[in-house]
Amino acid sequence: MEYHNPIMGPQYCLPYATDLVFSKTIAGVRHGELAVTDVNGKPLFWFDGSSKDNMWFLVDANSSSPLISLKRKKSWSCHDRWQVFRGASKKKRDLLFKLKRSSSFGFNTLWRVNLAANKTIENKYDFKIKGGYKKRSIKIYKGDTSIVVAQMRKEHKFVNLPWDKHAFVVNINPYTDHAFIVSLIVILHLHHLPKEVDSSMPEVIDAIAQVLQAASS
Repeated sequence: MEYHNPIMGPQYCLPYATDLVFSKTIAGVRHGELAVTDVNGKPLFWFDGSSKDNMWFLVDANSSSPLISLKRKKSWSCHDRWQVFRGASKKKRDLLFKLKRSSSFGFNTLWRVNLAANKTIENKYDFKIKGGYKKRSIKIYKGDTSIVVAQMRKEHKFVNLPWDKHAFVVNINPYTDHAFIVSLIVILHLHHLPKEVDSSMPEVIDAIAQVLQAASS
């Protein structure tokens, strides 16, 4: 299956299948941060886990500059929502795509991806993500089809670098924008990190308590 529409850039759409390694023990990357290499250990991207204004960054190893910025949208619903922008921007004109978690069953989740360029309506989507991140069973599909464009594996026999226990490989189909796939995996990684307590929560809880107290008096 050929996918000829680059999302991050044509340089990330290769005419052959690509295997990328995700690890936290890559030389030159801050300890504990997720980095992405080829199977020979060459750094391609790394994740900047220092959040600023509820935003994170995926850095291109060649330029050491942010390739994309990831913004988690605050929501009181059970659906996690993310917006991804080009570079370090958070302007609407630089929006690349939106991601929403639609459902969760045990260790398996369903996420839906809407590309900004396609102007798809909310209940339609360009890609879907199914499986369990912690079980390394994630598969990424094109739209509402059974066509797999990338999938996660726990290990790979051709990886030529030290293997840490949290590392995994993502197999990416030819002509699929691998920087786009990396950004999706990074969001799943962020989703499974320990959640920080929202600074507004104590005020919200206090307000609810006051309402309940007033109602009972």
